[in-house]
Amino acid sequence: MAAPLGRDALPEHWSYGVCGDGRVFFINDEAQTTTWLHPRSGEPVNSGHMIRTDLPRGWEEGFTNDAASYFIKSGRGVHLF
Repeated sequence: MAAPLGRDALPEHWSYGVCGDGRVFFINDEAQTTTWLHPRSGEPVNSGHMIRTDLPRGWEEGFTNDAASYFIKSGRGVHLF
């Protein structure tokens, strides 16, 4: 399971981006490389929000810092399952 991004500072010359599906990737600006693994922890990171294609239209899945899943319907608030 992926860890939350958290507040850990990235090392010098590193930044991050988030794909459309919620996956976080890291960019080594100096070496011009990318990785799915956090440069300090060596683990993948969960952005806490992900779009799933198997959900009804307008619904998205998110995750708490404790990895509990929840669902969001645009304009409807949070529905926990």
